[in-house]
Amino acid sequence: MVDARIVQTTKALHGAIVELASQKPVSSITVADVTRAAGINRATFYSHATSPGGLLTDVITPELDAIRADDSAARAAAPGTDGAEITRRGVEKVVDHVVRYREMYRHALPDPLDASIHQALAGHFETSALQHVERLPEGTLPEGLSVHIAAGFFAHALVGAIEAWLGGKRTSRKTLLDTITAMVPSWWQ
Repeated sequence: MVDARIVQTTKALHGAIVELASQKPVSSITVADVTRAAGINRATFYSHATSPGGLLTDVITPELDAIRADDSAARAAAPGTDGAEITRRGVEKVVDHVVRYREMYRHALPDPLDASIHQALAGHFETSALQHVERLPEGTLPEGLSVHIAAGFFAHALVGAIEAWLGGKRTSRKTLLDTITAMVPSWWQ
């Protein structure tokens, strides 16, 4: 059983870092900023995280992992079904996640001094892509395709699309969803 104080402290830390990262880049957030906002001391912070960027990564990772697990479960539960529809639902969940944390991502992704969120998002997408490609039927992949290069390309393209959407001319979440979905190659589905 988890100690209620640990749960409360974790909740306070997560709320504080999301709030702070929604206002300014992660690289400008100090441990003192987080501890003050969460109402904890420095030692408690370091028993939960190594840095503000690491703490923020801890906030987003479980939700992204759940999206990956849902996608895997959907594909396993219905083999032979329309992969494009499952892909669209998975991308839509990612888009909803980004919308929920819009201001945090808007500040964190282009931060040249702290790439923790950019790396966490790209790492998540790369792991998801590798798992997906490994489950594709034999003969699906184009001739000569390197799986790890394709996964890296897809992962960083998704992060780039999200960053462009957040920093560009204001468009709807549907536009982001439609654009990403349209860019997924047919063999990927």
